[in-house]
Amino acid sequence: MRIKLNVDDIGHLLEGSSSKLAPATADKLYLARRAALQHQRIKHPTVVHAWLDELGIIGHHASHQHKALNWGLAALLAVVLIGGVGYWQNTFERDHSELDIAILTDDLPLHMYVD
Repeated sequence: MRIKLNVDDIGHLLEGSSSKLAPATADKLYLARRAALQHQRIKHPTVVHAWLDELGIIGHHASHQHKALNWGLAALLAVVLIGGVGYWQNTFERDHSELDIAILTDDLPLHMYVD
C-alpha cells in the first residue's frame, strides 16, 4: 500500500504530532533547532555581490547618488544593447550591386544564384 502525501498533509500531521509532545520535549527540540541553525555555515558574499550591495543595486538602502548611478548604468547598458543590435543588423546587409552587374553582363550564369 502506497500512500501519497503532499506538503499540506505532512504539515498537518506534524502539527498534530507536535501538539501531543510534552512541553519539556518541545522546548528541547526548539533549543536543538536553534543550536543547529547557529552552527549552520554562514555564506560570505563574493566581492561582486558585496560591491553591488554597497552600491545599493541589490540592497534596499540606496542613497540618491547610488540611485543616479543605477540609472546611469541602466542607460549605458541600453545604449550598448541598442548599438550592438544596430551594428549586428548592419553587418548582415550586403551590397549586391557587383553581383547584379555580373549577372546582367552575363559574366556569371544566372542558375548559380537562383534557388
